[in-house]
Amino acid sequence: MFKKISDEIKSLSVGYYILAVIAAVGLSVGAYRLFAGLGETTHLSKAFPWGIWISFDLSTVAFSGGAFTLAALVYVFHLHELHPAVKPTVLAGLIGYSSVLVILFMDLGRWDRFYHFLFYPNLNSALFEVSWCIALYSTILIYELSPVFLKNSRFSGILPLIEKMTIPLVIAGVTLSTLHQSSLGTLFVVMSSRLHLLWYSMFLPVFFLISSLAAGLAMVTMGAVISYWVFKRTLPENVMAELAWFIPWVLGIYLVLKLGELEITDELHLLFDSGIYSTLFLAELVIGVVIPIVLLSFKKVRHNRIGVLIGAGFVLAGVVLNRFSVSWFAMKPVNGQVYSPHWMEVAILIGVAATAVLAYSLVAHYFPLFEETVVVTPAASPEQKSRRWLRAGVSGD
Repeated sequence: MFKKISDEIKSLSVGYYILAVIAAVGLSVGAYRLFAGLGETTHLSKAFPWGIWISFDLSTVAFSGGAFTLAALVYVFHLHELHPAVKPTVLAGLIGYSSVLVILFMDLGRWDRFYHFLFYPNLNSALFEVSWCIALYSTILIYELSPVFLKNSRFSGILPLIEKMTIPLVIAGVTLSTLHQSSLGTLFVVMSSRLHLLWYSMFLPVFFLISSLAAGLAMVTMGAVISYWVFKRTLPENVMAELAWFIPWVLGIYLVLKLGELEITDELHLLFDSGIYSTLFLAELVIGVVIPIVLLSFKKVRHNRIGVLIGAGFVLAGVVLNRFSVSWFAMKPVNGQVYSPHWMEVAILIGVAATAVLAYSLVAHYFPLFEETVVVTPAASPEQKSRRWLRAGVSGD
């Protein structure tokens, strides 16, 4: 048994070992943070109680939105041709939410009381609702992913029972994810005196929800391209293109609502006379909204791996810039105080990210995660690949 484990470890590529080292260093710094406290290991203060960790969490939750978006499209709207993307996306969502929970644990001043929201509920708090929704939704993601781990195990006999409960739980998961994606925007509605008017809005919950839909779809399509290179498995081309087709429509709705809200509140002039904030906001719109709408509106781009990768990359960059702006960059200084992260904050963040990538890679390596995707055979001609993609999209093989 030990020889088999040793052989398996030796068979892994050097990339796994690099990720493991980075993860170990980052998580070791995290252990020290729990021992030493926030004051010694972060630059957080009363003026800036939230920093780079919260910005990371907001971005990661948005990226993880692909799980609930895809589940809604497949199980609620019956777009079953997208089913090959479900398992890889659910795993990405679960690991994303797990990373968020780890960072939130690091961010708590009294981390030893992390469970208090369960027993001392504040029903008027948006953060209470977010905590419950994330906890419950993460549990549902584990349930959705359980067939991947149980299929070839001694417990495979319970798979039919799990499948019977999938659709009701998926609907519950979509509801929970919709609630907390929007509620994360609600957290900043009370910060009208701190957040710049280009980002502050009573519609922040709506903006957060819509942008998370775009981010989730972008993550799914980008993941399909990356898995083509890393795991030699990918989604059928027609599936990837169909997912990319939704992105310009979602972003178009976001753009109309955002600019419309600025016009209605007579704040449209702030786009050009707010100095560095104008530059930051326009960069966010151009990078994350305008360029992806233009690129992914072309059918040839949606059917090209590099084109999809670039378009999805712009979407994700725009969402990251938006979340960092709302939670950090666009926050006005208090009494001249500004925030920049401590090196330990960054080290912990990198460690958690490396752990997430390592966990996804190991699951993809050892479990049937991509069983409904297409195997990449370099020797095949483009025409043969297209025929296989088409057959996979129809048969689900």
